[in-house]
Amino acid sequence: MRYATFRFIGVLGLVLVMAGCGGATTTTSSEPITSETPVATSIAATPPLAVTSSIADGTNLTTPTAWIATVTGQSATSPVDRVEFLIDGDLAWVEHNAPYSFNDDGNLLVPSVLDPGSHRLRVDVYTTSGVAATSEANVTTTRPLVPAELEGKGFQHQPSEPRCATCDMPDGVWRIEFGADGVIRFDDPLGGKGTEAFEATSDGVLTLYGPTSWIVPEEARGGFCESEGITTMTWQISGADLILSTSGTDDPCPGRAWVFTGTWQPSS
Repeated sequence: MRYATFRFIGVLGLVLVMAGCGGATTTTSSEPITSETPVATSIAATPPLAVTSSIADGTNLTTPTAWIATVTGQSATSPVDRVEFLIDGDLAWVEHNAPYSFNDDGNLLVPSVLDPGSHRLRVDVYTTSGVAATSEANVTTTRPLVPAELEGKGFQHQPSEPRCATCDMPDGVWRIEFGADGVIRFDDPLGGKGTEAFEATSDGVLTLYGPTSWIVPEEARGGFCESEGITTMTWQISGADLILSTSGTDDPCPGRAWVFTGTWQPSS
């Protein structure tokens, strides 16, 4: 904890010399400043290190949500070393540079991957000098039902030509699987892996939220969008096939739209 320090000045007297046209007049103060008298200072105390969470205590999390930590009170001599995001006491994500966003910049906390019920979200910030601060929030999560036609089902298809002209996506067969936890796991034609958070409703609406990197090993953290990747598509089952279509709005991730749009056959 820092305390403000004031300097006290003791003087025997204050002499003011005034020059006039007819000579000099000397005036001596009879009110000395003693060591008991504080001198005003403009130096403000440094605020203590603090961190706040964008998710408030008591929040009911039903859809993917941004989880961002805001740090105050750090200094040039003791900058932030890291910000840790913990769920129920387990370390889930670490950020070293601002903005301090869970699951990478622009991506989201996907509550459906957690068991429905109460959870504790904690943010810890540490400076390079070892000072720390904490913020906690108790939240409740729910898990939207995944339609039976999709839950646990795997599909594969090869995107149609012409391929996406503004993105770098490999040609070949893609595979996807819809998890009950609201996450699509995908395999690209080159063996790469990634995730895509989703919510599907029984009336044929499919919302894609972007990658859910924190629940998978680092080698499986591929994604179609770097940030702000929410879009809506439509889905329907025709026989055993899954048909995914764009909904008329532009996908902020052109490569994702190119891969997902089309007819998918059940994968073995």
